[in-house]
Amino acid sequence: MVERESDRFRTAKRAMSLAALAAWGLVVVFFGATVITGGSMEPSVKPGDVVVYRRSAERVGEGDIIYFSHPEWPKGVVHRVVEVLPDGSVRTRGDANAVEDRDAVPRRRIRGVVTFVVPSGKALAAASEALR
Repeated sequence: MVERESDRFRTAKRAMSLAALAAWGLVVVFFGATVITGGSMEPSVKPGDVVVYRRSAERVGEGDIIYFSHPEWPKGVVHRVVEVLPDGSVRTRGDANAVEDRDAVPRRRIRGVVTFVVPSGKALAAASEALR
């Protein structure tokens, strides 16, 4: 009897992990996600965290965290908008940086607006759980 309960628990655990993995897959398809590698957004976003972003440059405002392409960083950059300029481009700065980024970001380079952050510990736990 104990063995059967253990099997049921293991089966339920696998089913929940697969459901979480499927949900994550939907998020990635309809939104986008990237893993943070640098520390310029600490303490808001830490290296290893996963940011999920809405694939749109519409309604970008001051204070939003955006994910944008940059010629010097092929994987892109995640920084906070500090100013929206009259031409629609934005000025950005990493939360941990003392000064704004040198160049304004044109709308065409904005990949999306960050909607939520999955802390690295939770992301790793979910991934390892799904693989069991």
